[in-house]
Amino acid sequence: MPTKQVCTVFAKIADLACLLGVANLNQRDDCWEYQIDSHWFIAVNGHETPTKTKDGIEVEPFGCYVKFNGWPAGLFNPFGGAIAAGTLANEDAFIKALDNAIQGETI
Repeated sequence: MPTKQVCTVFAKIADLACLLGVANLNQRDDCWEYQIDSHWFIAVNGHETPTKTKDGIEVEPFGCYVKFNGWPAGLFNPFGGAIAAGTLANEDAFIKALDNAIQGETI
């Protein structure tokens, strides 16, 4: 049986969560929400059912919702998804923000 590879963005979010000591997302009542830097925000759902963020956005099971400067910028799960493709808000910029957070740097 073929296995699916976890996408880079989701793997980096998992790395950040581990670094921060975040675990057992399925035991939370809500999504895990985290402000990565002054621009990027994530909400990760660790449940088998859709779960709402504090702002009322429904996140798919085991999915992640992303905001950039307060605006919706992406939805994805461990195997892929969609993220903004603007000049400032795009996958590469999001990955850089995650890398900076993992390394303890801020923008």
